[in-house]
Amino acid sequence: MSKPRKCVFVSVGALVMWLGATVLVTGQAAAPNADQSWTANSQSDGSNGNPSRTTESHIKSGNRTVDKKTVEVLGPDGKYHPYLVVETEQIQQSPTVTRSVTRTYNPGPNGEKLTQITEAETQTSGDSAHTVQTTSQADYDGNLHVTERQVTATTKGSDSQKTQTTVYVPSISGDLAPSMQINEQQRNGAGGNMEVKKETLFPDTNGAWQLYEIREQSVKGDAQIRTIKDRVSRRDFQGNVSPASEVTTTEKNVNGKLTSTSQTYSVDIPGSTRDQTLRPLQSSTIVRTKKSGRTVTEQQIVQPDPGEPDLSSSVKIVTENSGPEETISVTAQNPDGSPSVVSLETRTTDRLPQ
Repeated sequence: MSKPRKCVFVSVGALVMWLGATVLVTGQAAAPNADQSWTANSQSDGSNGNPSRTTESHIKSGNRTVDKKTVEVLGPDGKYHPYLVVETEQIQQSPTVTRSVTRTYNPGPNGEKLTQITEAETQTSGDSAHTVQTTSQADYDGNLHVTERQVTATTKGSDSQKTQTTVYVPSISGDLAPSMQINEQQRNGAGGNMEVKKETLFPDTNGAWQLYEIREQSVKGDAQIRTIKDRVSRRDFQGNVSPASEVTTTEKNVNGKLTSTSQTYSVDIPGSTRDQTLRPLQSSTIVRTKKSGRTVTEQQIVQPDPGEPDLSSSVKIVTENSGPEETISVTAQNPDGSPSVVSLETRTTDRLPQ
């Protein structure tokens, strides 16, 4: 590891915006239980933006499963109005064929308007699978046009798995042409050890595939303690594929208390000129404890200020889960030590514990 250097300060506002996706994922339900249906509701107070509320549902009937997510935002009239509706229907047509359709709706003057539809079909045969996924977007008049198609082939071995995905987009002539290819290899070792390598390629002017990015992950350890290393190498302006970022995470599980610490290094530091040196970008600590029927998860994310090494901006996310109720609070702390509540989200669900 190269010698750490000073990092460029990133404002709390920018850090909070980056955390938005993290908070959203935390507030969602876990993977649906195939043997039950459930609903979940969450609401954000909008301390750092417009208040919103989300309703999710999962319904299974025979070989058909429907998941629906509705997002509403508070309007100028003080009432909640539809903002986004996403509905996914999955049908197990046979033991080897699965079809799914995801429809995205946005509100319009005449009610909900279909803006995007994604259709996928997966066929399995022994240790191999083949998936074709097509995404279509609606134009101003509501007519759907294919904007992307993904073709994925997966082959599984006794201790490995290979996946190749080719992405096609419309060319100038209107035909679908290959625009990106992703090759992934996963190898499983003894005791839960694992290595994953993912390569992303783009076609050059002659249509030949050129390597653009390599993502490598290694997992070593057991259920009590393990270390995860993520490394990303990317093509630079000179055409060389060189290290771009690295994240090292250590997870410990002792007496039901899970602690995860990670350190992120990158060559791309805001406000700094890239010189191929991996520098400290961010540190994170997550502590999850269970007691008295409650699960409390605390996540602290810190970014140092390069101008003042002793100062840093941080965001703390606290998630409390007690049966059907869950609350998520986000608090930011400025370099001068002053805290401020960024958002508070509450969520309820009738989903049974798994």
